Amino acid sequence: MNGPEEREEMRFESEDAGMKEFERALSRAMQRVEVRAETTAKFLALAEEAERQRVHAGGGFRLIKFSNAGRVFAMPRPRAWMGGAIAAVLALGCFAGAHIHEQHERKVIAQQQFETAERITDETLARTREELEQRGINIDQQ
Repeated sequence: MNGPEEREEMRFESEDAGMKEFERALSRAMQRVEVRAETTAKFLALAEEAERQRVHAGGGFRLIKFSNAGRVFAMPRPRAWMGGAIAAVLALGCFAGAHIHEQHERKVIAQQQFETAERITDETLARTREELEQRGINIDQQ
C-alpha cells in the first residue's frame, strides 16, 4: 500500500514539519533585541560628529570616516539654486511643448490644404476627360 498517494502525503507532512521549524526559527530571529545604552550613546556620538563635519564642510553626499573606524554616509541639504533650476527646466518644457503643439497644428492645416487641392485637381481632371470624350478624343487610362 505504498502507492504514489501515500508517498505524496508523507512528503507534505515532512514539508509541513520543515516549514514549522523554519517559521519557529524565523520568529526567534525576528524577536526584539534591546540595545545597550553604550551602543546607543556611541551611535549618537558618531551622528553628531558627522553632522558637525557636514555643516563645517558645507554639505555634499560623501562617506565620512572617523578616527575610531566608524563610517557614516552624509546626504547634502538641497541647494538654494535647485529651485531656480527646476523652474527653468519647467519653463523650457512649457515653451518646447507650445512649439511642438504649434508645429502639429500647422502640419494638420497643411495636410487638410493638400487633400483639398488633390480633390479639386481630381474633379477638374475628371471634367476635362468627360469634355474630351464628348468631342471624340479618347485618352487611354493606364
